[in-house]
Amino acid sequence: MRFVKTLLKAPIKKYFSKNKEKCSTAMNSAQGLSDAEFLGLLNIEDIAELVQQGHIAQANQALIDHYRKRIGSSWLGVPEKITDLRLDLAALNDDRLVSNAESILNNQLTYTGDSPLCSADGGIDWTRNPTSNREWLFRLNRHQWWTVLGLAYERTKNERYAKAFVSQMLDWIDSNPPPKYKDETSPTWRLMEVALRMRISWIPVFAMFYSSPSFGNDAKLKMLRAIYDHAKFLTLFTSKLNHLIRESNGLICVGLYFPEYREAQQWRETALYRLEKELRRQINQDGSQIEVSTGYQWLVIDEFEQTYDLLENNRIRLPNENLREWIERMYHVLARMIRPDGSFPEINDGFILYSHERLIRAGKKFRREEFIYSATGGEQGIEPHDTSTAIKDAGIYIMRSDWSQQARYLLFDAGPYGGFHGHEDKLNIELFAYGQSFIVDSGSYTYEKTDPYRKYFVGSQGHNTVLVDGLSQIRRWYDVHRSPKVATKDYASWVCREDFDYVAAQYNEGYGEFALKRPKSPRIVDDVVHTRHILFVKPDYWVIVDELQASEIHDYQLLFHCSPQITVRESGEQGVVLNSKLQAPGLHILPASPQEIDVSCIAGQERPIQGWYSIDHHHKTAAPVVIYKAQAFASKVFITLLYPSPVDEADEKPSIERIEVPEKEAIACVVETMRGKDYFLFSKDGSKTRFGPYVSDAILAGIRTDLNGITTNTFEWRGETGAEPY
Repeated sequence: MRFVKTLLKAPIKKYFSKNKEKCSTAMNSAQGLSDAEFLGLLNIEDIAELVQQGHIAQANQALIDHYRKRIGSSWLGVPEKITDLRLDLAALNDDRLVSNAESILNNQLTYTGDSPLCSADGGIDWTRNPTSNREWLFRLNRHQWWTVLGLAYERTKNERYAKAFVSQMLDWIDSNPPPKYKDETSPTWRLMEVALRMRISWIPVFAMFYSSPSFGNDAKLKMLRAIYDHAKFLTLFTSKLNHLIRESNGLICVGLYFPEYREAQQWRETALYRLEKELRRQINQDGSQIEVSTGYQWLVIDEFEQTYDLLENNRIRLPNENLREWIERMYHVLARMIRPDGSFPEINDGFILYSHERLIRAGKKFRREEFIYSATGGEQGIEPHDTSTAIKDAGIYIMRSDWSQQARYLLFDAGPYGGFHGHEDKLNIELFAYGQSFIVDSGSYTYEKTDPYRKYFVGSQGHNTVLVDGLSQIRRWYDVHRSPKVATKDYASWVCREDFDYVAAQYNEGYGEFALKRPKSPRIVDDVVHTRHILFVKPDYWVIVDELQASEIHDYQLLFHCSPQITVRESGEQGVVLNSKLQAPGLHILPASPQEIDVSCIAGQERPIQGWYSIDHHHKTAAPVVIYKAQAFASKVFITLLYPSPVDEADEKPSIERIEVPEKEAIACVVETMRGKDYFLFSKDGSKTRFGPYVSDAILAGIRTDLNGITTNTFEWRGETGAEPY
């Protein structure tokens, strides 16, 4: 665009420093200005001359004509996906598009199907919520459905769609003047909604309806004033984290597509300064986002890729950072986390609204063939150089046998809390094998704090870790965990070898009756230290050792949340076998000391809440949870075999047995399968230790034997790599 000039580093810093005080001043709406005063906000020479001559009506018409000439193919388009409506606009044919537009005319404005409350004359009440979900009202005020009406209008020229848009737009402006100062509780002027309206709905539909007779000059001029108000509001005020990225994108969109405003260059410069700052403040060096959520990893990629495309189209660059390199790093994280079936784990508030197809598209766009390989299960692209991997800045560790859809896959989460989108999931796992998802994170379900299911899905009771006396981890109660920062340390010991992977990490921050807000006088159990070791015996199975050290007597519950389609069956070893049906791939979950534990399974329980899975906002379904409970122990060690079996080995009966060792600082076990016996040693100090018929002075040792007792493989690790978790 001819209005846009390349932005330099110096002007951005200069403008931002000059306007620090200005950012705390009050907001004044352009709707209260006279026509002459509003036109004076614009930098169009012909219009300025008309205003100076006192020809205000002609100046208004000249502004209308100016945009009629300028709106064209280079204007901001609608996004491919409208997530608040769960619509893929690119996939809608004419019939489905018109059907959706007709539903919108009947006030079906969000994907939940709940209609907004209306006044006596039929106007929408923009501030009253017909649901118990606070987020519903925020989504209503993003006006994303206007893009559906706009597309339907472009294809049909049906004026009913244009009339609905104009009526709603004018009503919203009249009903919701901008507040003097920011109010992040406001459903109409929360900063993120202010920005999303600009980028996703208002700016695109300004062009889509411009030629409609129903979109008259007065309505256009009023909308232009409101767009100015939005940019001004976004300049004066900010929030933080992923919201601030969205706010900056909304501001830069107004600055790019409405450069006629005298302040447009300042808006662009301010937005670019903020975006570059947040890039360094929110994204770890390995590409993981500091909230450590799969859903928000996708969100920040989406936002920064929107930034990248906007800047590329307008031949602008960030002053100091290569945005493309950062985006590729962010995609690299997802390419390593992807499950074998092309889905993604739901870490923290991890609502997943994108699939492997988005990763394929990124691979093509950025010429990263390994992204395509990961997303297609090895059917296309170039194989990555590794299978198992550590996303160390996020504390996420992936153990994977191969890149096929039949791969054995385990994810271990040892990372930081992640702020207000964090869950009490330290040491959580997910497991996928032979085309089946077995052990899963339960999801998120809702952000509504008053909903009791919010506590369940955030608390440890909704994750695959250990409860102490039925109590949850409580990192959320500490200020340090509510303000995530870029990583500066490793979170676990990690070693990846050809024949085994090993990871170990620890939780030692107390347990309590979980609440989203710290109670005034909470009961906290603070004498328990939980250390989890996971050994992947490639490519077959996992051994998990959970050490719980305490000075008092406690009850411990080891949880394994299953996919909703899974059935839990008993095994002869007092453990369980998971599968979706008989003669299907299975997962044996077997304890090494079954006589010390009670095994139970819960699904769909409401009092107390347990046994639920959620894949999207306000969608939950009953799902089984396997619980291994050990009662009245001070310190306790759980040794668990996770043994996946393909369909043709459904009758296999593996077993695991603890081996007593004289050294107190070591744990040993033997796993027996149809292939033979495997012996393992976990030692804290590396002293010489006998385990079964073998001796080792390693931190970790493994000896695999065949049915004749002949050694087929050995491995040892002496702690020479990785971080010390203790």
